Amino acid sequence: MARNKKPDKSKKKSKVHKDLEGFEIKVNEHGEIISNYSIDRINEFLNKNVDDKKLVKRDAAEKAKREEEEEYHVEEGEEVEETDEDFVRGTSSVTDDEDDLPVKPKRKAEEDEED
Repeated sequence: MARNKKPDKSKKKSKVHKDLEGFEIKVNEHGEIISNYSIDRINEFLNKNVDDKKLVKRDAAEKAKREEEEEYHVEEGEEVEETDEDFVRGTSSVTDDEDDLPVKPKRKAEEDEED
């Protein structure tokens, strides 16, 4: 029986973008990445040709937020600040100290006088 030989991976060239013709990258025995292109050149290519998923999601979220703000737009008018007199009018006449005092039960004689 004849065995099918697999092609040697080292001889096979990968398909690459036309802007990256001749680009080679390897990892040496120490785990260092060795390339014949500078990092700046690679980043420039990636910025032009690849969409960043995180940025796309962020842009979509910002767009949705802007649309929501436009949909529920609230007119910003001049806000009138409450004066001390307005504040006092809105409160009860009982002071904080009087609020804290226990209510005294009425005596029978006082109840008779009120009737």
